[in-house]
Amino acid sequence: MKLVKLCLSSVLIFSLSSIAADYEYEVIPKIGQNFHDEDAGLDDEFLYGIDLNYYFTKEAGLQVGYQRSDDVKYKWHALQTTDIQQFYLNFLYEPTKQNNLTPYFLVGGGYEKLSNEIDDKTSQAFANVGVGVKYAIDRDFDISAEVKYMKKLDTMDDDLITNIGLGYKWGMPLASSASQATALNSINGVQTTSFKPQPIPVPEDLLSDEISFGDLPLPQESENKSQDIFEQKEASMKQKNQKISRVTKNEKIFSNGEGGYYIQVGAYAKNTPSKEYLNSIAETGYQPILKEATVGGKKVTKILIGPYSSYEEAKNTLPQVKKKVAKTAFIYKI
Repeated sequence: MKLVKLCLSSVLIFSLSSIAADYEYEVIPKIGQNFHDEDAGLDDEFLYGIDLNYYFTKEAGLQVGYQRSDDVKYKWHALQTTDIQQFYLNFLYEPTKQNNLTPYFLVGGGYEKLSNEIDDKTSQAFANVGVGVKYAIDRDFDISAEVKYMKKLDTMDDDLITNIGLGYKWGMPLASSASQATALNSINGVQTTSFKPQPIPVPEDLLSDEISFGDLPLPQESENKSQDIFEQKEASMKQKNQKISRVTKNEKIFSNGEGGYYIQVGAYAKNTPSKEYLNSIAETGYQPILKEATVGGKKVTKILIGPYSSYEEAKNTLPQVKKKVAKTAFIYKI
């Protein structure tokens, strides 16, 4: 019966198509209920615990977890209770989703430790499978609901566990497994032979004196910009592999005299950012611009938003960029 309930829950959750994980880590404190077999000799119990999830792709990851129940009563032994601790490791799969709902599936196993062992009720290993769904509250938090079927490997008892949790997510957006399998990716005309989509913020005081850039995407011009200014920017951004004159840290200008303020949202130490990641920035309403720089003798591809005509304009925009794109964003003057 419990297995039937689990299958029905799986079908229901899978029908709620939602997005795959766009974060690398998640910690989920949780509470729930453990429903034992009738012949297990234990009362159904309240439980609490915590899960730590690590995602190595958008769809797949690993879960390390711990849950506990205190003073669980033995049905056939008056006044006898036991504390139950469970440690487990699960494989996670989160299929592609829409809106704010994310279904997920897990399979794995662990070890259950009893503080008071009576008769055949002993500490033992177990296997489990489960399904769940997450609802994204915002970029950092979600609420999860989960049901797991557990099989004890010694006594062959069956447990059905339900829980809810509040998850906190962090880490940079991940690549999908399909994207990682692609050997060559074309990003705004630049060919890459490997794929590491996590941008590395580079502080402004570490920037080198000499900067070069190739074909760069044009920034979106606001409607109140004059046509002459737009044409000047368009011409300057299309100069392929143009070298910028050597300047000092406090005097960073283009060789043609054009300067401005930008907001830097990330940088790549080795490879260029993925097209999917750039599109995710554009979907927030900000057009990303790529610039190549040399930092500590190594080439870095910077992701900028702008330009802005004044420091005040960039400063007023910075809080929204931090909220929608990258918390580590900062103002960078050219």
